[in-house]
Amino acid sequence: MKQNPLQLRIISCTLATLGLGFSSFSSAAGFALNEQNASGAGVAYAGKAAIGEDASAAWFNPASMSRLKQRQVVLGGHYIDLHGEFINEGTTPPPGAPAGRNEGDFGEEGYIPNFHLVVPFNEQINFGLSVATPFGLKTDFQPDWIGRFQGITSDIKSLNINPSMSYKVNSQWSVGAGVSAQKLDAKLTSSSVVGLGAESLTTIAGDGWGYGFNLGAMGQLTPATRVGVAYRSSIEQDLEGNVTFSGPAAATQNSDLVSKIRLPASLSISSVSELNPKWQLLTDATWTEWSTIQKLQFDRVDAGGASAPIPVQDYEWKNSWRFAVGGIYKYSDTINLKAGVAYDITPVPDERRKVRLPDENRITLAVGSQYQFDKATTFDVAFQYVMPDKAKIDSTESTATGPTRVLGTAEGNAVILSGQMSYKF
Repeated sequence: MKQNPLQLRIISCTLATLGLGFSSFSSAAGFALNEQNASGAGVAYAGKAAIGEDASAAWFNPASMSRLKQRQVVLGGHYIDLHGEFINEGTTPPPGAPAGRNEGDFGEEGYIPNFHLVVPFNEQINFGLSVATPFGLKTDFQPDWIGRFQGITSDIKSLNINPSMSYKVNSQWSVGAGVSAQKLDAKLTSSSVVGLGAESLTTIAGDGWGYGFNLGAMGQLTPATRVGVAYRSSIEQDLEGNVTFSGPAAATQNSDLVSKIRLPASLSISSVSELNPKWQLLTDATWTEWSTIQKLQFDRVDAGGASAPIPVQDYEWKNSWRFAVGGIYKYSDTINLKAGVAYDITPVPDERRKVRLPDENRITLAVGSQYQFDKATTFDVAFQYVMPDKAKIDSTESTATGPTRVLGTAEGNAVILSGQMSYKF
């Protein structure tokens, strides 16, 4: 059956709905963010489930809170500066639409705050609270770039509130658990064809809450080596939002939307080894269940009779791994120096790579320093340089006047500056 232009316009904008769960760049593969403290950033988050050096242990492994003997609060923040460029290698706009800007810059700045609190209850039990941002970032192409029919702006935010508890079983082993309430929020835009030479801006916005849990265990295997295992459950988000089109002719296609998306579970295995009184060696391997991202479907709510359904989109992501190794050097009684390297494997198959998520394997180099100001106050700073591989994109989508194909290479890098203050009270 032949589709009318408004129905095809709906199809051409469907890619935008995918951004409710995705961002075009993040510090880890997929759309995850590791930046939940600055003390771990300096070692590329190696040893994160075993180190337990400050109150951020409540997030990375609740069992490792048992190492903290005093009440402590951590306030941290991260500045991310992404430099990204799309190099056109044969992109074709829809028939009748102007080509626009031949290439596209999608770099953007982002800020990530986090908060952690640990309160010992007795010799065996500690309580913790973390407020973190585990997913999301913002990217922004020029409104007139040649691939605008598959994506312009992606603004993704998340907020996770995570109370937790640890229990010290004996002098060697501790366990922990927590629960999470997580909010996901997004606004996305793309261009739609409404006729020869005419375009409309499509905006999809949505948000939702989901709930999950996390578990952890930590053990002192030898006097010099400690290990930690941390599991964070998947979270199903019930999203509610709307789709709107600019221009009076498109007003009848505006409607509310609902959807479900299951954010991935993860499992981290970490170690911390005291090589000598001056050096610590840290390692980490983290598995993420990205295979939860297979399809995304949005259903209209209270839509008019002229509103076309929004087609299901296939993603077919794969589970992936992240590996990290780092070192901490005790320079003096008040200063520690840190360095680390990490390698992330992308969950995105080459044939499913899209404009909104030109994700590829990446290497992260990190350095940092920790300064103990006094018995109660410690400061951390860190610098990370993220180097993704070049990402090939070959994506074809339908529009009102015919198909549009984005063909080219996305490349770039990111700089992350992190800082935090830890205070015992």
